[in-house]
Formats: sequence, C-alpha cells, structure tokens
Amino acid sequence: MTKSIFNLPSIYQPFKLHGSHRHVLESFRRTLVVLVMTTVSVLTSLAQTPLNETEVYNRIMSRQNVEGYTQGTPWDNSHEYKNQVVFNGYNPGRFTGRGCQAFMMDMMEFASNYEYPIRKVDCTYDNLPKLHIGDGARLNNDMHSVLIIGINEDGHTVTLAEGNFNHSVKWGRTIDLADPSNGISYIETFWPEQEPDLTITIGQSGYATFYYTNSSYVIPEGVEAKVVENISNNILTLIPLSRIIPAGCAVILEGPAGEYTFASTTEEGTAGENMLRGTEDTEWITPEDQTCKYYKLTVKNGKAGFYYGANEGGIFENQAHKAYLPVPQSLSAKCFFFDEATGIDNMMATDENAGRAIYNLAGQLVNDSYKGVVIINGKKVLRK
Repeated sequence: MTKSIFNLPSIYQPFKLHGSHRHVLESFRRTLVVLVMTTVSVLTSLAQTPLNETEVYNRIMSRQNVEGYTQGTPWDNSHEYKNQVVFNGYNPGRFTGRGCQAFMMDMMEFASNYEYPIRKVDCTYDNLPKLHIGDGARLNNDMHSVLIIGINEDGHTVTLAEGNFNHSVKWGRTIDLADPSNGISYIETFWPEQEPDLTITIGQSGYATFYYTNSSYVIPEGVEAKVVENISNNILTLIPLSRIIPAGCAVILEGPAGEYTFASTTEEGTAGENMLRGTEDTEWITPEDQTCKYYKLTVKNGKAGFYYGANEGGIFENQAHKAYLPVPQSLSAKCFFFDEATGIDNMMATDENAGRAIYNLAGQLVNDSYKGVVIINGKKVLRK
C-alpha cells in the first residue's frame, strides 16, 4: 500500500453525498490542495540557500574530476537531460535538453544546488547583461550551449565548460562574448534579477544613512560606509566596511556633499558587530527592548549626530531605506556624536572656507580666529 501524507479523496469517500453537498466538499478539497501546494512552495523558497559566487564556482569545479564530466569524455547528442527545477518556465521534468544543452542544463542545476529557477535573458554581442559564474550562454547563432566558469575583468571575455565540443567534454576554452563571430543568442541564468543601481545624496553635513534588504551594494569612490560597533561616553565608535555594504546592513555614509551611485552586486560582503538598524519602507520602528531609546541621524547647530527620533527617545516613524540607532537605557543620552578618529578626514583650512559659519565640536558658533577642530559647512577642519 502506498502511503501519503494527504489522502484528500478519503475526506468524503465514507459518505454518500449528493448535489450541492458534494459540490461544496469538492470545492473545499480543491482549496485545501492549493493551500498545501502553496505552503510547500513557500517553505521551499524560504529554505533556499543564498547564492555565493565562490561556492557556485567550487561546486562546478568539483565535477571536473568526476567520471562522466572529465576533459575529453565522449559527449554527443545521445546525452539527454530533463530539468529538475523550473527551466525557462517549464516545470521539473517537462523540458529535455540534448548534447551540449544537456551538459549546460545539468551543470547549471548542479551549480545552483537544484534550488533556483533558470530563466532566459535575451541579448546581443554589443548589449550583454551582467554575467555570473554558472550562467549558460547560447552561441553560434543558437546552435551551441556552454557554461561560464570564469569572467575576465572586462566583463565579456569568459572561460567555459561545455559538452559536445567536437563530440566531447571541454574545460577551459576562452572566448569573447562581445565578438560578433561567436554569435551569442542569449544568456540563461539562475542568479536572481539584481536590484537597480541607486543614486544616494549626501547633504552638506557630510553624512547620510543607508539600508536596503534585497541586495548588496558597492561603496562608490569618495564615500565611506560605517557601522556602529559600540558606544562609550556618548561617542559612537564607527567601523568602516571594506568595499561592499551587505544586504540588510544599516550603515552611516560619510563623504563630501553630492550624489553617488551605489551599484548592486551579487557579492555578499561582510560586517561585524553593528548597533544600527533600518527599515525598508517608511514605517514605525519595531521596539527591540522596552528599555531602549531610539535615535536618528540629525544635524543641529551644524553638528551631525544621532539625536532622539521622538520625545524622550520613544519609537518613531523611520523613513524608507534609512538607519536608526536603538540604545539600551543604561547607555542612553540625549544625543551621540562620532568618534573623531573614524569621522571624515580632517583637512587644513583653505581660502574657500573663508566667510562660512564656523562651529566648535560642542556646536557653538565661533569666529574665524578659533583654533582647533571646527565644523565648516558640515565638515571637520583643523585650524591652526
């Protein structure tokens, strides 16, 4: 006897139902089936492991010495492969590839750990999409399929693994997809569609906050992205990130006033301890602890810092993609400033600063003869 978790027909089999009763119960049965299938689909999606370029590459290369995939192994159109994940809209088992396409499908699904659907991205040699390790490419004017296992810095010269190349498996051939003679027709990929690049404005204070959950972003030149590691004596210790802002990491941005482009990336990036939090949409922040107080980046009297976001540090409506700072009651204060050692680089005063309002680090307006670290136009300046 075959066992099953749900034997839905048995719900009504013991009863003799007629007319509308049977119709209602049948409708209920169909609804329950849809609910179960949807729940399984959602749980499967939630169980997906995040894609990582290095892990994908290592998974592919682990097959280079596996019997059936080694260099020179005979491979022709007699090789057949049925998809095990959604492939270009076909449900598992509904699409069959042969020869070179069978090799590419097999390798792509293995590379993504059989967890991500594969989709087609139309392109031409002079309009290529961003390429990833593990992508498939259709070449020779829709006649040959290959797997990308390496990408040069130019973004279009690639190293390949392929089946049915002269009737065998071939590892390591390098071609330029931007060369029209290679006849690229389209790319196939399991990598999720990237979020669009962002334009972020840093105001005259020289500071802004940043929080996005769906993608990592490359920190543009001229900007530093920092997390708050700890608090001591009302001073925030800021730790800079190396190159990437990881998805879901709230940061403080520092840099000269202006607009900056943050490019989305599949690189994950790393960040250590971080007290900052953020919201994806404009919404009321969720209290982390009843004893916490909550702060947001504000400029007062020319001095940037984290001040109460609401009366007495209560919860407030945080703006979309902005960071805020929850602080335990034991460490709370009316405001917090940045550790001078990790703030914007100090600079010598120049003529271009003349005539502008000058503040000391306490936020007090001072005259041009004041010596020491001051704030001019939102930037720290060392005056001697």
